[in-house]
Amino acid sequence: MENIIEKLKHMKDKLDQPFPYRDNDQIQEDFRDEFLRLSHQDNSLNGDFNDYCMNIAGTLSYVLAGKINRIPNRQIEVLQLSFFDSFPQYKFLESRISNYSDFFEEYKNFEDTRKLLMQVLR
Repeated sequence: MENIIEKLKHMKDKLDQPFPYRDNDQIQEDFRDEFLRLSHQDNSLNGDFNDYCMNIAGTLSYVLAGKINRIPNRQIEVLQLSFFDSFPQYKFLESRISNYSDFFEEYKNFEDTRKLLMQVLR
């Protein structure tokens, strides 16, 4: 468990990166037709990705502060899902996300952190 906590401390530094707005804008442009097919409430990639990241960052804060028992159950439930499982309306992007280096790096860092957190919470 100590090894995982050390990895999480290292990951925390990687999570403190600027939001990948430029790639997000390019994604919106490249997948314009797919986004137009989504309902207004299902079409908020910036907001949805931010929610995904903030849940992970918040959970990480609890873990690093030694307050695992204070993490709300709903937060843990959401943590069990990857971004594309939480927001299936963006599945069309999943296989091509690596084409957007900043967005992909941000996604990968948060996803790796999410998986480590799940190991701690088991």
